[in-house]
Amino acid sequence: MNHLPMWYMGQLGHEMCDRVVSELSVIETKTATMGVDGSETDVAMRKTQVRFADAGYWLEGIFERFAVEANKHCKWEYHLTGAERVQFAEYGPENHYGWHVDTFTLSGNPIDRKITVICLLNDEFDGGTFEVRLYSDYKVPLVKGSMIAFPSILEHRVVPVIEGTRYSATMWFNGPRFR
Repeated sequence: MNHLPMWYMGQLGHEMCDRVVSELSVIETKTATMGVDGSETDVAMRKTQVRFADAGYWLEGIFERFAVEANKHCKWEYHLTGAERVQFAEYGPENHYGWHVDTFTLSGNPIDRKITVICLLNDEFDGGTFEVRLYSDYKVPLVKGSMIAFPSILEHRVVPVIEGTRYSATMWFNGPRFR
């Protein structure tokens, strides 16, 4: 049996990254939440501000093509039937998101998040490293424009930002419940 990649890397152009930051920065921020229904707040676990793009935002098409390519290339072969809106996250100094997964397989919901796609939109900050955990912790070498797709069941985190502001865009691709 071949070892399958646990993530798939790509790149978005710097001008596109700047466009996303400019366009989505005008949306009112919300304190990030967690949990199956998105009602939990716990700043010890997650401290950041988020905004959500309108449905049909142009970045969705790029993320969708990337998720489909990753799903095929990495042989995850998840059945994908939909997606959520693009989340634009802003991490200032001391902002972070502790170890977590993006899907809740024991929730009983008929739909699970299957693939997470994240794009780092800038790299003018210190700290804020993105890490994935499988058999050990991996520091993913993201720079401005780096895109990563991975199964939403993988544990991951953003370590605290020390200085500056970290911007990222995330989109989740869904499908029928894991079996």
